[in-house]
Amino acid sequence: MNPPIKNQIKKLRKIKGIKQQNLAKRLNIDRTYLSKLENQYYSPSPELMYKICKLFEAELGEIFFI
Repeated sequence: MNPPIKNQIKKLRKIKGIKQQNLAKRLNIDRTYLSKLENQYYSPSPELMYKICKLFEAELGEIFFI
């Protein structure tokens, strides 16, 4: 099993002043799943990565990295 992809989701969410529950709702995912993504227990699917990039108006490499 590969290690999870690292991300800047939590940092960007806090900069934008978005609560975890609100971001989860906008991404159509459960808040606990978002928490696990933010804490890098899981890697998001490519589709979810795309949604996150679009929401934060950022490039893939600005949010996700190995």
